[in-house]
Amino acid sequence: MLPKYDKGFFLSLLPFASIVFVIFTALAYVVVSVSYPSISRFGIGLFTQNLWRPSEVSAELASYGLLAPLYGTLVTSLIASAIALPLSLSTVYLIEELAHLRVRELFSTLIDLMAGLPTILYGLWGVEVMIPFLRDEIMIPLHSHLPWIPLFSCEPLSGASLLSAGVILAIMVIPFMHSLIQDAYRSIPAIYREAILSLGANRYEYFRMMISLIRPAVIASLLLGLGRASSETVAVTLVIGNSFNVSPCLFSPGYTIPSLIANQFSESNFYPYMQSALYAGGLVLLIIGIIFSVLGLLMMRKAREMYG
Repeated sequence: MLPKYDKGFFLSLLPFASIVFVIFTALAYVVVSVSYPSISRFGIGLFTQNLWRPSEVSAELASYGLLAPLYGTLVTSLIASAIALPLSLSTVYLIEELAHLRVRELFSTLIDLMAGLPTILYGLWGVEVMIPFLRDEIMIPLHSHLPWIPLFSCEPLSGASLLSAGVILAIMVIPFMHSLIQDAYRSIPAIYREAILSLGANRYEYFRMMISLIRPAVIASLLLGLGRASSETVAVTLVIGNSFNVSPCLFSPGYTIPSLIANQFSESNFYPYMQSALYAGGLVLLIIGIIFSVLGLLMMRKAREMYG
């Protein structure tokens, strides 16, 4: 119960805080209402078919299916998380336990800079440096020596592929995941560290025990990283190849929902149901973002409750 002299201050701030709720509600309403015509027209096929056939002549001839962008979003997000999580854990441990103070400050500054860079810079760097490197040093050797494995079965052509998009996403979400894990790592009481060291644990055992103490925060960073990776747009559009392709091979070009919206939205007004289909893709991103964010925040709350 607030004191009487604080109630006025609380009521004066309430309208400004409510703006956030209004904005989110309006955003969700627009996405749902605009995507409804395409969902009503194509049904579940809008999400299970791999088809993109716009028609200016007649709405009856138009047909859309978002399977390829959904598949590309899922695969690239999983690749990004699988790469970013161990790198984030290793970096946190290095900075917090092993590095000299100056090295620690240098790494921390670089990670903060990475978090603040415009995403288009990652895309441009990916096109010029990362794609040629991945194609020549990783994709071609893997395809040459292990072509019977479905993941490496297709010949890498330009290098723009699901793998390239996953790697660029991993680089982009590392600062985000690193920050969440580092905050949890620093919250571990010193008595826990001293207890582990008093047991005679070596460095690897110490690392495992410390990470196990912040497992909820690690899971939260993974969930929130997945949600963030699924919504990145510009950089992914430059490196994924933008092709309606559903293939188990990581070296094949693909599409993600954000890259599809970025490429097709400018001309979507000319074709019946196209804009609505793109909004349906946005609706999927909205649902994914809400689910992963809620789960991630619940895990972060659990981690905070463990050590105050």
